[in-house]
Amino acid sequence: MRTVLLLILLTLGVLFDGLLRVPEKTPVFVLGTLYKRHEAVPRYDLAALRRALSAIQPAALVLDVTPEELAARKVWPGKIEYPGVIFPFIDAGRYRVYAAEPDEPMFSEIVQSISAAVKALEREQPEVSAGLDRLEDAAYGALYRSWQSPADVNSAVTDRVMSGKQALESRLVGPVMLEGGERWNRHVLDVILQATRENRGRRVLVLVGIENRHWFVEHLRGLPDVELVEMESWLRQNL
Repeated sequence: MRTVLLLILLTLGVLFDGLLRVPEKTPVFVLGTLYKRHEAVPRYDLAALRRALSAIQPAALVLDVTPEELAARKVWPGKIEYPGVIFPFIDAGRYRVYAAEPDEPMFSEIVQSISAAVKALEREQPEVSAGLDRLEDAAYGALYRSWQSPADVNSAVTDRVMSGKQALESRLVGPVMLEGGERWNRHVLDVILQATRENRGRRVLVLVGIENRHWFVEHLRGLPDVELVEMESWLRQNL
């Protein structure tokens, strides 16, 4: 009788422990990439990006490519980090890999609508369009001087510059850019959250263009099941 009661109590203890235990959070690393601009930033060139991927040791990667691009291992030519670093990295290991960019027809709907709005601004308000071009050149020119390490690129300062730049562009180009960008980012965010659910407690690395990193940091911070890694400090300590 005592043995039976003891077994019951042990079973109830395990059940209650499982119910009360807080689910393990998933560490998420949001790492910004520079596309072809890696060639202009010696301290964050492709070799430095490769070192960062190796140091993070992710279990899963969320990539800013479409499913078709991931399957074909072929991307827009400006994304030099993919053939140069990222595709070889994932092919050499055993990782869960997620293509986060929208597939067709959503991809073309967003890209074409934003492209049309940008061209309309160039045609109708050429001085405003030229001003945005100068803003981009000046912003990147200053950032190039400040980017002395991968941590500098993935910093709060960079995020603020990019956030302000995007806000001004959206205001001047029009709501199409804002709405299209939001729709695109929401799709990517859904894929990121899928990856965190399917890799609970394991490191998830999210690779995004540097101009959008701030958006994902903002929307991932504070989520109950996500442990958002502060990339700037992590890179300074580990790379």
